Amino acid sequence: MVQPEVLLIQITQRSDAQDASLLASAPPNETRPSTPTGSIDDPCSDAVAAWHPLAKDIEIECKDEFDEQGNDADELRVPEAVRGKERSAMFRVAWLGFGFLCILTVLYPDQGFNSLATMYICFTIGSLLAPLFTARFPPWIIFVTSGCFYVLFDASLNWGVVPMFIFSATIGLSAGPLWVAEGSYVTATAKASGVPIGKLTSIFMTFNTVNMTAGNVISLTLQRLGVSRATMLYVMAGISGFGSLCLAFVPTLPRLVALASAPAQTQTSLLTKIKAIGKLLMRRPMAALIPLILWNGAVNTLAFANFPSFLPAALLDTRPETLPLMFIAYGAFAALGSPLFGRVYDRAGLRPLMVLMTLIAAAVFTMTYLVILHLPTLLPQRADGTIDVDAHYGTIVVILILAGGFLGALDSITTGTMNFVQSAWFPDGDETATAFAASRVVMCTGFVLLALVSNTGVWQVVLALNHALMAVTLACMSWLVWCTPYGLAPSEMHNVL
Repeated sequence: MVQPEVLLIQITQRSDAQDASLLASAPPNETRPSTPTGSIDDPCSDAVAAWHPLAKDIEIECKDEFDEQGNDADELRVPEAVRGKERSAMFRVAWLGFGFLCILTVLYPDQGFNSLATMYICFTIGSLLAPLFTARFPPWIIFVTSGCFYVLFDASLNWGVVPMFIFSATIGLSAGPLWVAEGSYVTATAKASGVPIGKLTSIFMTFNTVNMTAGNVISLTLQRLGVSRATMLYVMAGISGFGSLCLAFVPTLPRLVALASAPAQTQTSLLTKIKAIGKLLMRRPMAALIPLILWNGAVNTLAFANFPSFLPAALLDTRPETLPLMFIAYGAFAALGSPLFGRVYDRAGLRPLMVLMTLIAAAVFTMTYLVILHLPTLLPQRADGTIDVDAHYGTIVVILILAGGFLGALDSITTGTMNFVQSAWFPDGDETATAFAASRVVMCTGFVLLALVSNTGVWQVVLALNHALMAVTLACMSWLVWCTPYGLAPSEMHNVL
């Protein structure tokens, strides 16, 4: 459990309706939805409306795209226009990631596990509701509204346990639309700009995963300066408010404006969208992704619910900074790994990612066993019966930094792989939102169920479940790589399909 002296900062995970089956033999138009007011794939559709203060930029983009595609006399300008679109896309996603970076989540002392459980139960509900919101509102409204709930949550930790649980529930509900809208936004940006999905997703994830490092650095710095806990929480809430303000200026892509501004009769009911999530989870290749999504939830449980309990209480009592140091490394390794994983997927697909995932998982479990079995032996007992934390403290810090770092890398590659393939497999409009909603429902369900098992305190059971999920995940990925086109790099896969 999180110690009262330690403020643990974590990202809000560690990130989505079409009934026809997506098969290798299916023609492309079977997964390309459109609306009566114009194709969602057409960025210059008549359905584009001034939904955002930056709508003028959208009109300019439409004009640039028309000039690029329709003016043969300006062929020499096309490469520069393409590079301009790529730079614009990368800036948009980086801006989105920066906004997410600034939204910090603090765990309540002595109630960290219960707070997380409440969040993820409500996160599951919010994910089921998410396609309804993404079909009706432009992304920036969802981003800003959800960000405001995070501000209230951080501030509510000064108001007692009951407000904390109330706002844990509200940010859980808002997290579903937030993360589904994020996945849809990055996917639509990649499709509109031609930038590979792995590259764009990794740009967002690099900024977003720095959240963990930045939050813990701020927390430790304020503690060292002697700032009171109440002031620290209000500082965190202020930073989250700044991040929410940044998200208000994320430009809305024309295709997402068109989707959100579709007539009411084209927007299906909540029940229909929930059924679409269930049907999508049963379709190939999404069904083969379920073990990976569950394992991603288990990795989060291992990091945030289990690892604090693996550390000796004497160590946390004497050196409360050890846990934040571990999560600083978590965020740093995740941020450094994200660009690598994205580029690897763009160039070679799932096969090398599967190899990297296996190696990183092996490192994680090695360090986990080292923490559980060997680290307590580095805390010798003095003659007076007290624990000597200083005797091997340097070695202890190195072990915890490596453990946290490899956990962050594993979270990054599992989350990244989920996002890469969902964007590549379901790149169009409403189906994108359905796919991301489906993955969040599965991930949250896995987190809650595995957290309940973890709460028994039997670490052997916790690690056995993680090993089993890893084995099933790698088996499903192997099937995707060797038996289907869905393991190919995106450009090759689209050519085959």
